[in-house]
Amino acid sequence: MNDTKAMIKNALILFAITLVAGVLLGIVYQVTKDPIAYQEKLAQDKANQSVFASAGTFEDISLDEAAAAAEAAEHTGVTIESVKEAKDSSGAGLGYVIQVKSKGYGDFITYTVGITNEGSVNGISIISIAETPGLGMNAEKVIVPQFVDKAATAFSVVKNGQLSDASTQIEAISGATITSKAVTEGVNAAVSYFENVLKGGN
Repeated sequence: MNDTKAMIKNALILFAITLVAGVLLGIVYQVTKDPIAYQEKLAQDKANQSVFASAGTFEDISLDEAAAAAEAAEHTGVTIESVKEAKDSSGAGLGYVIQVKSKGYGDFITYTVGITNEGSVNGISIISIAETPGLGMNAEKVIVPQFVDKAATAFSVVKNGQLSDASTQIEAISGATITSKAVTEGVNAAVSYFENVLKGGN
């Protein structure tokens, strides 16, 4: 009898602890949800402006799910997450900001790709990355600058100083070829999506 009472008591204590922990987690989530969402929006806005400095506004464009799925199938590990049209202060369209997520060495890398209506890659801007410190984490300073003002075309990755055509080739980060290829493959998916869906304002 005493054993039964002890079991019931312990079960009630465990239930109470679980309930309190659940309530506290719910409170923490509610308190932090809005600030986290705000910080994520700031990061995205900064990335958008980084690849289209001349834009005054960025308007959401409906994602062509079928086309996005086709790009994901063609470019392994890549997901096209969203598209915005960059417009100047008068409302004229300048081009598009395509947000991409690519599977890197450690985790997914999220970044924006800015492509003008004339078919030029303004550049890319990394929103989140968690690659190997000292290697893949150097993408910001090694890979990102290589995409500035390039014709929107298919890019390939080369390593060990084998760069022969800077217009279509991206030199890999030393010791981080996987990260380099992940970012480049995402840019290729964005360029393909632009060519097949967005080019000419379609």
